[in-house]
Amino acid sequence: MKGLVVTSDHTLELRTVGDPAPGPYEALVRIRACGICSTTDQELVRGTQPYNRDYPCLLGHEAVGEVVAVGAKVRNFRPGDWVTRPVGIWPGTRRDGLASAWGGFAELGLVRDRLAMAADGDRSLLEDYTALRQNAVDARGLDPAALVLAISLAETWSWTWQLPALGGQAVCVAGTGIAGLSIALWARLAGARTVAVLGRRAERLALARQVGADLCLDTGDAGWADTLRSATGGGPAVFCEAVGSPALLAAGVAALRPGGVAAVYGVAPGGDHRFDRGLLTEGRTLATPEAREHLALPQVLELMRRGAVPVAALMTHRWPLERYAEAFAAVARGEVVKGHLVMG
Repeated sequence: MKGLVVTSDHTLELRTVGDPAPGPYEALVRIRACGICSTTDQELVRGTQPYNRDYPCLLGHEAVGEVVAVGAKVRNFRPGDWVTRPVGIWPGTRRDGLASAWGGFAELGLVRDRLAMAADGDRSLLEDYTALRQNAVDARGLDPAALVLAISLAETWSWTWQLPALGGQAVCVAGTGIAGLSIALWARLAGARTVAVLGRRAERLALARQVGADLCLDTGDAGWADTLRSATGGGPAVFCEAVGSPALLAAGVAALRPGGVAAVYGVAPGGDHRFDRGLLTEGRTLATPEAREHLALPQVLELMRRGAVPVAALMTHRWPLERYAEAFAAVARGEVVKGHLVMG
């Protein structure tokens, strides 16, 4: 099969690699598409991903595909099922001289039936990060692009619903990438009184209005925090940091109304979100919810079927696998809200 490899000198290559062989609890998946993650995938290419530094590796962790065969003990996947997060090489293992960076940018992958394993006495994968996120999904009326997008949106949906109730509140979201835009969308659907979005690019701020923002502020303008406090009657009740900037997090905490909550979604360089905790005065608090998209996928897919999610506005780019270099360059330049590679 063809697969996208990050080499030991941190370049991307499309290689022919061995097909995965499913075990008794595994299903073989023909991968149809895989999303490009602007954080983890780019870090893996640069060699700066803190938890995965084994090269060369098979890349891609936002894949969707169709089950084509199942192992003898599989009970929860069937041929024809559409599934999320198939992997070309299982994390923590190697094949054909390649490490696993999940390996979703490949023509074939595997999903493991963790529930069947548990029923037969092996509970080792019940809470496994990868296996938890490998699920058969209801793909009625949706194409692969929407299913790929649903992975990202279900992450932010599950994160957003762990915040204090947003109905009737003023909410500020920092960031106009797929995370920030989708959090703004969820805040609007949750009934927020005011949704403010912070960014630096006019075209992205215009897109934020399209997904439901009432107020869009350019953080390059020195007075944005004063404008935010004025427009929200003393500051937002909830500030969502979806960029990965400790400085912006600190500014957002300072802009909160007393008793407000600052919540971190963005990944700071090196995972370091240090800021002046002395800003957490007058009952202000910091929250770090965990994204668990497998719990939210059914709801997000249903919202897509109802037309509540502007799929075309958020999934902005599509490339065949062979045009991977063009795709990754466009993502690195910040031209892409969400994009994916198509395997077939």
